[in-house]
Amino acid sequence: MQQQRVVANRYTLLAELGRGAMGVVWRAQDQLLGRAVALKELHPPQGVAPGEVAVMEERMLREARTAGRLNHPAVVTVHDVIRENGRTYLAMELVDAADLATVVQRHGPRDSVWMAGVALQVLGALDAAHSAGIVHRDVKPSNIMVRPDGAVKLTDFGIAQAMDDPRLTTNGGIVGSPAYMSPDRLHGFEASPASDLWALGVTIAHAVEGISPFERTSTASTLHAIMNEPPQLRLASPALAQVIHGLLTVDPSRRMTAAQARSLLVPIVQGSTAQLPPMPQQFVPQQPKKKSPALKVAAVALGAVLLAGAAFGGYLALNPENTSAAPTGDGTKQGDQAQGSSGEWSEPAALPIGAPLPSRRIATFGRGGDVPEWNLSGTQCAKDFLIQGSGVRANVPCEGPHGIQLFSAATPLWDKPKETPYPGLVWLADFTKSYCTEQFKVIEPNAKDALGFTGLIPTQQEWDAWNDAAAPGRQEILCVLWKADRSPLAGSLVG
Repeated sequence: MQQQRVVANRYTLLAELGRGAMGVVWRAQDQLLGRAVALKELHPPQGVAPGEVAVMEERMLREARTAGRLNHPAVVTVHDVIRENGRTYLAMELVDAADLATVVQRHGPRDSVWMAGVALQVLGALDAAHSAGIVHRDVKPSNIMVRPDGAVKLTDFGIAQAMDDPRLTTNGGIVGSPAYMSPDRLHGFEASPASDLWALGVTIAHAVEGISPFERTSTASTLHAIMNEPPQLRLASPALAQVIHGLLTVDPSRRMTAAQARSLLVPIVQGSTAQLPPMPQQFVPQQPKKKSPALKVAAVALGAVLLAGAAFGGYLALNPENTSAAPTGDGTKQGDQAQGSSGEWSEPAALPIGAPLPSRRIATFGRGGDVPEWNLSGTQCAKDFLIQGSGVRANVPCEGPHGIQLFSAATPLWDKPKETPYPGLVWLADFTKSYCTEQFKVIEPNAKDALGFTGLIPTQQEWDAWNDAAAPGRQEILCVLWKADRSPLAGSLVG
């Protein structure tokens, strides 16, 4: 019989409760106090940079510190922090419950009265956090545990932001789940109690309608829905719909407060909604005003920030029953043409080795690709041009002469496990054309010279090599630019 593993000479690991890209959660027995606990173990996959591991460790410590400042029955208690043999562990209250996302997935849309009771408990946990100067920043169904007796626990304060604590990112990216972010956050304002309440409104809508009201097939379309498409409520009771619309008021200064939401939720739970007053005009959903092109470009630019920071936004298990995130086919034909800001994307016949890659032509990079090696990241520059069959192996300072610049990158399936199957060339090409075109619109007006640009997508071999310890494969798409006459660039074009 295999000997049970013991952590810190105290916690005996009994069974695995869950596993994600960044670690494992165990059911464990605290031998000192004789109680069952959940032990969260940080266990990043091979190939994660040391700096990123340090950020993940700090997030776990932040979760412990944040939970330690809160005393509320709907907040998961953290008992202990352990560092042993180069790994970090959190010993936490064991909650034998499914998360709200799983409840909805397995059992369908929730009854409005039941959900009002859940929302009241989450509201209490948020009240406690906000009173302590803490903003959760990632309220969503998968972070709400619901026990069979109806008791609720709000979990994962790992990215919570104390109002006197700098935000924890390595690249300045916004942290959180895009489908639950408020318009004020997408416009660049700091996370606040009002943005947590917006996320609670989205969560309530998701639970009673059975689908997330804003989640779409890409981050860009999700952001567009948040800012332009009021939620369609078909199953929510009129009283709960009033709460949802109030919490999803676009202007945070006019958004329903926690006290106002509580005053409406309590009668729903008690079954006394007949005497509720009419909804104030400020909470009546309005059709959004048409956005100016400048605002649309700003929104897309912010989408790039979200995607750039998405590696730290958490990893959700892929739901095999929901294939809307991306197709799973392995198509080999390029996607349809898309209108760019300076012309259409072209799809010429295969290029001979040594030929320059044209502007607005999707190419592949990585193992077996048109550009077989790619070593740039961020917004780095290289002296090389994009040449069929030639790799881009080293970066040079953007302040000096250079041939190309990586001006944006995105991880289309950032919230899925690395093991997610290759979505296919067609889907990746379509995503990349739209994404790089919109990103180029932000840069082009400020350029002094005519520019060429294109998008690079990973080959399937590159995608599938994510766990290669020596050279991890990349699962991102890349947007690259250069001078149209292929003379040297000088200075970064990304502000």
